[in-house]
Amino acid sequence: MANGLLFLVLNFALSLKEYKMESIIITGATGGIGYECALQMARIAPNQQIIITCRNLESGEKAIQAIARQTGHRHLQCMILDLASLASIREFKENFVQANYGKITSLINNAGLQNVDKTRYTKDGFEETFGVNHLGSLYLTLLLLPYLTPDARITFTASGTHDPKQKTGMPAPEFKDARSLAYPEETTEKTLTVGQRRYTTSKLCNIVTVYELQNRLRQTNIHVNAFDPGLVPGTGLAQNYPPFLKFISDYVFKVLILFHHNVNAAQTSGKRLANLAYAEQYRNAKGKYFEGEKEIKSSADSYNEAYQHTLWSSSIGVLKIDQREISSFINVT
Repeated sequence: MANGLLFLVLNFALSLKEYKMESIIITGATGGIGYECALQMARIAPNQQIIITCRNLESGEKAIQAIARQTGHRHLQCMILDLASLASIREFKENFVQANYGKITSLINNAGLQNVDKTRYTKDGFEETFGVNHLGSLYLTLLLLPYLTPDARITFTASGTHDPKQKTGMPAPEFKDARSLAYPEETTEKTLTVGQRRYTTSKLCNIVTVYELQNRLRQTNIHVNAFDPGLVPGTGLAQNYPPFLKFISDYVFKVLILFHHNVNAAQTSGKRLANLAYAEQYRNAKGKYFEGEKEIKSSADSYNEAYQHTLWSSSIGVLKIDQREISSFINVT
């Protein structure tokens, strides 16, 4: 009897030692939509390790402490990641692996920016809006592919501004290959217009990437989807706008939450993003585009297969990705 009990105790101890908690990774989660997404994720995924990425460790620690206070979630981590640096992305991947955080069930590529006052560049010399919103997120995704669970979900935060038919007031995107977008030519257009178009183009690229990546993962059960949070006033995305336009974006647009179906509070969009990336009701969604909770069609350009192939191959070329860096179940060429 005693020997049998000892055997059970030893087996249980060994199983605990071998158990690895699975992880959810959310980029851009120290504020705005990303923070609200992490907050909701802490409520609906209590047994997952939730990792929020941050460029500043202090802001990351404050975010996870606030989430812990509100939810009681016991498995929260923040990790340094700068999507404007390929070296930082590689370091993040290495740190994640060394920390032994287990497999990834959900990767949420939420971080993004919009520069409308001047052209800025990443540490690798890419135009920053395209470099962060598309190239950085794609590179992170590809490096983390080997560490996904077989039925993992990958979600990209996109934007309805990618679709001219939605008449958002933003300039229509202009699709080009990744090298042309990463190293843009000089222009005499107004800086505001140029910056806005770079943003809408980067969001089109997010959706084009979703469709191409899902197609390349068709032999797996990994789910790749795009999410439009709608217009979300006060998130900081308009921080580089002229003062008057920034005031409109941060305050006046808040009134539209009451009247427009796709103007939302950060809390609303964050919850919807977390649900799409984890909740059971979206378990079968693959290669889809969601406006909030609703699956809709994205722009005509986003379904252009030539665009999908061109963006993929040119992005791989700009990033100089080696097949050995990523999982064997996807061919990057």
